[in-house]
Order: sequence, then C-alpha cells, then structure tokens
Amino acid sequence: MKKSIFIAVIGVAASVASSYGQGFIAFNSYVANSGAGAIANGVDGTTPLDTTYTADLYFALGTVTDPVGGDWKSPVSGAFTDLNVTGVTYSGGFFQGPTVIIPSYVSGAISFEVVAFNGSSYANSGIRGRSGAFTESTIANSASAPLTAFGDNGTGMPNFQVAPVPEPTTLALAGLGGLASLVAFRRKQA
Repeated sequence: MKKSIFIAVIGVAASVASSYGQGFIAFNSYVANSGAGAIANGVDGTTPLDTTYTADLYFALGTVTDPVGGDWKSPVSGAFTDLNVTGVTYSGGFFQGPTVIIPSYVSGAISFEVVAFNGSSYANSGIRGRSGAFTESTIANSASAPLTAFGDNGTGMPNFQVAPVPEPTTLALAGLGGLASLVAFRRKQA
C-alpha cells in the first residue's frame, strides 16, 4: 500500500513538473550563430535594417519547416506561435532583445522564426520579412542553466531581408481588370 502511494505521488509530481515546463533563449542576433551574428537587410538586400523596424519571435515545438523560398514577405506558418516580444528594434541589421521564455517547452527540438516589420504587427506591415524556420535540437530549460543562443544547438538563424507587401486594393483592381477582360472577350465572340 505504501509503495503504491509513493509511486502515485512520484507520477503526479513528474506530470506536474512537465506540464509547467518552459525553455529559455537569448533573443539576440548579435550572439547568434556562435557569435557570427545574423543580419536583416532592407528591400534592396544590402542596407541593414534600422530602428524603424521591429523584431519578433515565433516558435513551434519540434522540428517544423517553413521555407521562405525568396518570398520574404509571406505569412508565418500557422504551426508557429507568436511570442509577441515587444520593444525590440533593429540597429545596423541586428537586434538585441531579452531572454525569452518559451512556454510548454520541456526538452527536445524546437523551431523558431524571426520576423522584421515596420508597422504595428507583422501581419499589418507594408514592408516585412521573415527568416524562415530554423531548429535548435535543445534549449535551456532552467533559468539557472547557461542561456542558449540561436545556432548553439542547431542550424542557426539565417540572414534575411524585408520586402514590400502589395496593397490589397492593388490586387483587387488587378482581379477586376482580369474579370473585365474576360467579359469583353466573351462579348466579342457572341
């Protein structure tokens, strides 16, 4: 009887400990990639982003792919969660943010995406860009453990650039123009 109560208590303690797990990562591109850094450039691909741009971090537990494929302005995959890291701006293409707590992380692989935008959010910005997914095999899961930086245990944070996002009205007008062309073409045939 005593043995089964002891085992039950240990099981409950282990499940509670894992349900309150959290990881820690240095949200900093200066120290990324073993100190080599990672830079974000402007629309021209060479001018580093300045303080008019904000950095934010997305994460997904496990190994998740979300390639950019040259479309820097595309949305971040729905598999990722926005950590809403606030007040982190670029300077010379680099950002230096706080230590970020990753909720629900206990151990194992974790994927990240860093975004840059010049508006109120990534989704609402006229010029934006994202790094694409990169994975760390493990990160610190204790505030007292040595802090993990991007690239310490994985592929590292890639360089990226931003791109203008077309206005929805431009796309709508293009669609209406195409529709009008089809109607005009159809009338000529009749």
